[in-house]
Amino acid sequence: MRHTLPATLIACFLATSAHAGCRENFAVLGLPLLSQIEYRTQETYRGLGQTTAAKRIAARLQAEGYARVRRSGGVVTALQETSGSGRPQELRFIITEKSGKTTIEAIFTIQQGQVAQNRVVRNELCRLIGTAAG
Repeated sequence: MRHTLPATLIACFLATSAHAGCRENFAVLGLPLLSQIEYRTQETYRGLGQTTAAKRIAARLQAEGYARVRRSGGVVTALQETSGSGRPQELRFIITEKSGKTTIEAIFTIQQGQVAQNRVVRNELCRLIGTAAG
């Protein structure tokens, strides 16, 4: 019994993190103003194909005016220029499909010296990921 409880708790924790939603998976890497900042999140869907997800995300990015939208297999990339500095920010989606589940990872990178509000970035990334589900 002593070993069963920790193993059960670990299994529950892993199951929860694997099924956590986009907002719960949001993370920020880097030091504001000192290095580039990378905003990341992901969400997993059942029954959504990689190609369908990539096409929907690419179409949404183009419709919203993102620059240089490119789709290659399960990767969608785009650039966004909003700061007026001439230094575009990169937006990338990595879409993987395994065992009937499709995971969509969104990565938004801003350059050193640029800042963005976590809440705004999180909401936008999750909204864009959600377009893949239709």
